[in-house]
Parts: sequence; structure tokens; C-alpha cells
Amino acid sequence: MIATVIKNPKPKLETRARLIEATARLFSLHGYNGLTLRSVAKEAKANLAAANYHFGSKDALVLEMLRERIQPINQRRLELLEEEKNNNSNLPLGVFQIFRTLIHPIGEEISKSANSRCSLAQLVARTFTEPTEFIERMHHRFFSQIAEIYHRELSLTFPNQPAKEIYWHLHLAVASMLGALAQHRRLEDFTKGMCNENQVDEMINRLTKFVSHGFTHGLRNSSPS
Repeated sequence: MIATVIKNPKPKLETRARLIEATARLFSLHGYNGLTLRSVAKEAKANLAAANYHFGSKDALVLEMLRERIQPINQRRLELLEEEKNNNSNLPLGVFQIFRTLIHPIGEEISKSANSRCSLAQLVARTFTEPTEFIERMHHRFFSQIAEIYHRELSLTFPNQPAKEIYWHLHLAVASMLGALAQHRRLEDFTKGMCNENQVDEMINRLTKFVSHGFTHGLRNSSPS
């Protein structure tokens, strides 16, 4: 009788996880153009062959790293949005309800630990400086579908507004959200200690109100061209 040898997949999974974490660190520090498969392998204390085996290319590696961080947040957004719609008897939601489902999952993520807050803020800040081609690929992969979902919900709330105006103001709302997250670590210095960057819930609640009021006021006072 020939014994069957069952290989333990755990070492491969651990190597893959180290490569992902190393990619996040190097991407935050140097951006997409500032890292290579070789530098990631070195940072992860793995060999280049392992990086090629698991991902095949730098592009696939970076996008997978971002997927692991963005997809759970997007999934939570959709869960909260569905809950709000069910609680609202599937009537059009209020602006605050809509933006709360968009913004609060970020608060949940960065509230987990100071490391989560710092890591996510660094990743968001880095995306502001990345090459256009990479940003377009990232947006198409992770945000195009969810942007359409939120545009549709806002269109139901403002049925008489042109689609173009809703897109414009949603873009500005999202930019405010990302900017607040990217710059949150500077809050304490900026306010000379009056505001504390560890008060994540307060920041998220203020941001949700700010974006909701700004979106509503801007949309109602816009001049479509």
C-alpha cells in the first residue's frame, strides 16, 4: 500500500500573506512605481519565485493587496445600505442615511486599532499621487460598481435632478471623505491639540453631516449647464 502524502498549504498561505503585507507597506511609502516584485519579496523575507508564483506580476500583487482592504469595506457598505432600505420600506432614503452607509464602514475599519487607522490613511493618501493609469484601473476594479449604486440611490432621493449634477456632487462628497481620511493624522497638530485624532467616531459623524449638508445644499443651488 502506498501512503498518500498530504501537503500542508499553510506555509504557502503564510508566504502569500507576508507578501500582501509587505506590498501594503511599500506601496504606502513609495507608491506603485516605487516598488517591484523583487523589493516586495525582500521586504516579506520571501524569494522572488514565491512572489511570481502567487501573483505573477506587480500589477496583480498591488491590486490584490488593495482588494483585500477595500472589498470588505464595500461589502459592509452594501449591507448597511440594504438594511436602511428595508427599514425605510424601500422608499427613497434621506441623504444622511445614504452617506452614513458610505462613510461609517470606514470608521468601523479605522476604529479597530491605531495601526488600522494609520495604514488605511496612508493608503488613501498615496492614491492621490499615483499615476493616472493605475488610478483608473483601481477605480474600475473597486469603485465603479459601488459608485453606480450610490448614484442610483441619490437619484431616487432627488428624482428631478439631472444625472450629471448628482455625479458632480457625489464626486465632491467622496473627495471630501477621502481627503478627511488621508489628512486625519494631522488633525491634532492642525488644531494645536484641541481635536484628538483618536476620536474616530466624532470625526466620522461630523464628516457624514458635513458631506450630507454639502451635497444637499450644493445640488439644490447648482446651475446645470
